[in-house]
Amino acid sequence: MGQGIIRFGELKVEKFDIGLVNSWITFSPLPYSRQHSSGLDGDIVISATPTIEIIDADLDVAIPSQYAYAYSIATDNKLKIAFDKALHPDKGSALDALKCISVTYELGDLTVNGNNYILVVRNSLGEEIHRTVPQTLDQAKVVMSTFDDTRSVDAGGFLKYELVRDYIVK
Repeated sequence: MGQGIIRFGELKVEKFDIGLVNSWITFSPLPYSRQHSSGLDGDIVISATPTIEIIDADLDVAIPSQYAYAYSIATDNKLKIAFDKALHPDKGSALDALKCISVTYELGDLTVNGNNYILVVRNSLGEEIHRTVPQTLDQAKVVMSTFDDTRSVDAGGFLKYELVRDYIVK
């Protein structure tokens, strides 16, 4: 099986939670990742910062002092990263600290999904702002030609279109 590498800044944030001890961010599923169990897999590597893998139930448990972050990934393949509330007081501070940190993970067994593609639109910071459902190249061209550059985004600048072949993960 192959590996994928993605930065936290490239993943879409789905949820921000504040617990009694920690706060944690839930990111969209890792693209084309193999199916994870709800336990500790040990096959995700988060670079440049000390992290430990935990189970979802422990997201609000004190993180051992030698680690800055704890992460969990369960059967939904959504990456959750927890941190002490004193480390980052809010979501923006945490996202700013994490945006350039990369995540290396195992890809699933990929099978091409017909002649379909996914169109990903990123802002000038590389952050995903739009993703289509699987579609043909002709449909993707229509989306690209009509996408409104003036739509409200968090950061100004240019838009980058990325066309990715659609795969089914087995």
